[in-house]
Amino acid sequence: MERLKRQRKTSTEDSDDMKRKQFHSESQSDVSLSTKPHSYFEDLSNEIIYEIFEYFDIQYIYETFSNLNQRFANLIINSNLPIKINISSMSKPNFERYYKDIIIPYRQRIKSLRITNIFAADIILTSQDNISKLTRLETLILTNVSSSYLRNLQYLIYLPKLSSLTIIRDAYSNTDQAEVYQKIFQLPFLKYFNVLFGRFSTPVVSSLPVATNRYSLIEHLVIKNYIELDTLYVILSYVPQIRHLSIPFLLRSVKRQNITFSITLNNLSYICLKLAQLDFHDFELLAKDLFHNLQVLRLYVSAGITYLDADRWQNLILSHIPNLAIFDFQCIWFGTPEKNMMSTYENLIKNFTSSFWIQRQWFFSTQYPLKPYKRTTFTLGGLIEEKSNFDSVHHIVIDSVNAIMNCRNYFPNTTKLTFECHGDSICNSLDNSLPRIISPEKLTEIVVRYAPISFMELVKLLSVAVNLHRLSLDHISIDGINPVTIQQNVVFQSVSKKNVVKDLTLIYGRSLKNVELLFALCPRLQHFAVHNEFTSFLARLIRLILSKTNNNNHHLSSLCISKKTDKTEETLKMVIKNDRLLDDYMVECVDNKIYVWW
Repeated sequence: MERLKRQRKTSTEDSDDMKRKQFHSESQSDVSLSTKPHSYFEDLSNEIIYEIFEYFDIQYIYETFSNLNQRFANLIINSNLPIKINISSMSKPNFERYYKDIIIPYRQRIKSLRITNIFAADIILTSQDNISKLTRLETLILTNVSSSYLRNLQYLIYLPKLSSLTIIRDAYSNTDQAEVYQKIFQLPFLKYFNVLFGRFSTPVVSSLPVATNRYSLIEHLVIKNYIELDTLYVILSYVPQIRHLSIPFLLRSVKRQNITFSITLNNLSYICLKLAQLDFHDFELLAKDLFHNLQVLRLYVSAGITYLDADRWQNLILSHIPNLAIFDFQCIWFGTPEKNMMSTYENLIKNFTSSFWIQRQWFFSTQYPLKPYKRTTFTLGGLIEEKSNFDSVHHIVIDSVNAIMNCRNYFPNTTKLTFECHGDSICNSLDNSLPRIISPEKLTEIVVRYAPISFMELVKLLSVAVNLHRLSLDHISIDGINPVTIQQNVVFQSVSKKNVVKDLTLIYGRSLKNVELLFALCPRLQHFAVHNEFTSFLARLIRLILSKTNNNNHHLSSLCISKKTDKTEETLKMVIKNDRLLDDYMVECVDNKIYVWW
């Protein structure tokens, strides 16, 4: 449910949109007032060009404009404007040149730094001297950094403007989370913290002591790990200024101990929770402790029929959440929708029709009732009984092929698609059904889990998702077809020439032929990862991937494989050395994954 009328909220997206509109308006004004029409980009004033630069990271600006002429070179070199750095898929030589020409000379201008390359993070951020030079850094985003770097987080205390920090490590890890949290809470200017340590199911450790005399200024906190209720209370004791809290996986406390919370969070106005195994009684205690000034509550509950007690909700809101303006509540039942169970749910929902709910314009119904829908991720499983506005959805999770064919809604802004169709072939959905519910050309990432996908199904998928950059597959098969026949297929050849897939993950390798076909299909790959069922042909796999005579790997610059045995890393290094496959490269093992960068 969600109140339909609301005040406009300011956000980063709103700010960027306003900035674009303002820039567009000012540009039109400048053009109309000028006696000389701006027919060429070079005719624009320095001020307008600097405004354009704000929308790109410095790597793109440097590569695009620095060699045009001396004027543009000077605009880049002599400017004092803040710059954005985004280091992801980049070869080792290109990074070294970029590091030498851009990062080191202009460290004092870096405002935003995003690193998804573990080697780059070690080079840039392990030196206290390097970090201390980042005097204008406000936003730091780290993905898949090594455990060794997390032990150096105390260096971030030297950054006088660091207000936003994101750390995402989507891998199994033995990181001492309590130590990391302690270091984060000591950062003097941090206002936003978004964290995932290990897999989502890795719980936040409970060894962190309750805060007593040292507190953080964090106002916006997102914890993506599983976290128990008592541990959440401990963490909140460090952030008395918190305004916005998001916990995707909140669990009941295993010890079931009585929890008391002595700090009043006067500024906490927004909470987003996804509850697992937390009964309504525990939730009520949480609300009584924390929700006094809450204005927005987004709540997701699975198989929680006790949460559909309208009278209990009304009493809780009137007594402990009096300022609640937006109530977005989703209760999901997993399993076969038995008639008796659906009838029970519908009867409970009918109780949410009293004047209390109507006056607040909070309306309940089965399935997905929100108009417009406000979540960014949508799970397409059962029937949707009514048409809605799904402009906010950027990620669709598809449970079954039938769900695609039965869907009557359209998701115009979807950029990521996840198939979780156990055993179903997705082939039949690609020709007609999928383009009917999304714009395939807008997709930049596709994940196929649990069920194998055949090569020709993948070819068909890439033929419609023409702007796809990231692809992750659990299994892939050739269905007994000769690999040569597959490569000679006209559609295969067309897709191979046009697709722009740069990042490919294969969970189960199984066959060297499969990997070879994937490289032929996606010759612009920059990063490749394979995690299981490859040890029997590991040496041949490394030779295939790193061979200098392979015409399909010219853009490849990084590799990730799971460390299945103690000999995996040794075998990899031996093959590279003995066959002289690489000259200048780095190897690092992080969380039982071996990374190679060249």
